[in-house]
Amino acid sequence: SFGAGYKAPNFYDLRGYLLTKNVEQVKNFVNSFRTTWKETGCTIMADGWTDQQRRTLINFLAYCPRGTVFLKSVDASDASKTAEMLYKLFREVVLFVGVENVVHFVTDNAANYVAAGRLLEREFPTLYWSPCAAHCLNLMLHDMGKLDEVSKVVGHASKITKYIYNHCYPLHLMRKHTGGKEIIRPAPTRFATNFIALQSILVQKDALRAMVTSKEWTLSAYAKESKAKKFVDLVLDSIFWKECAIIVQLTEPLVRVLRIVDSDERPAMGYLYAAMHRAREELLRRFTRKKKNS
Repeated sequence: SFGAGYKAPNFYDLRGYLLTKNVEQVKNFVNSFRTTWKETGCTIMADGWTDQQRRTLINFLAYCPRGTVFLKSVDASDASKTAEMLYKLFREVVLFVGVENVVHFVTDNAANYVAAGRLLEREFPTLYWSPCAAHCLNLMLHDMGKLDEVSKVVGHASKITKYIYNHCYPLHLMRKHTGGKEIIRPAPTRFATNFIALQSILVQKDALRAMVTSKEWTLSAYAKESKAKKFVDLVLDSIFWKECAIIVQLTEPLVRVLRIVDSDERPAMGYLYAAMHRAREELLRRFTRKKKNS
């Protein structure tokens, strides 16, 4: 916007007064939310994660109707994350925001976080603690993924997708038969990835079977390779597709709820209980009908 000849600030300007000026602006921006916090209260969210250097970091954010602001990040790598340690850390954040402004505190639902949340509720009766809904759903899907029947089907599907995406011609042929659609899609969270992949590959079941029985495939050089023959057997395995459909029926309602609660588009709390109720009813309806049919 300055046009030709603009001279960018040098290293010393950026690390000096410009950085100080921007830090002050961000502080003022965060403080401007305090008015809303006083009017409506706010939710504090503790998000623990591990970075590429294997450091354990905990980010703290405050949500209110005006929006979400980042409060601070704490490197907890050098401390044992006991309930008492987490409680003291959470307490500092609550006092910074203002006890009178905090109505809700959200963390993961690991045992130490649960205990720290209960200690917070005991000291500050005006706030309540709850586990992160997305984390709870992640763990539910994670536990399902540990079942031998499920891990076997997931492994089967993984072999199909790996072969296709590791070879150019099969990938080209797959896209031709699926109308340009992919069988791998990004998932909302890491634990849901396998179940999203199963949903996606099941949708393209007919296209994949048509692909490996087409003349383009059978006449290609790939079809004569031993790996390709194993791939064809995997795709034409009717037991796999039957079990895949059952797992998708079981997990799809939960993945749908996870998409709602893990979305950044709008607050999900108002939809959570209804979404879980519908998911439960959907699962009961699907498997009650299956039991009757059998």
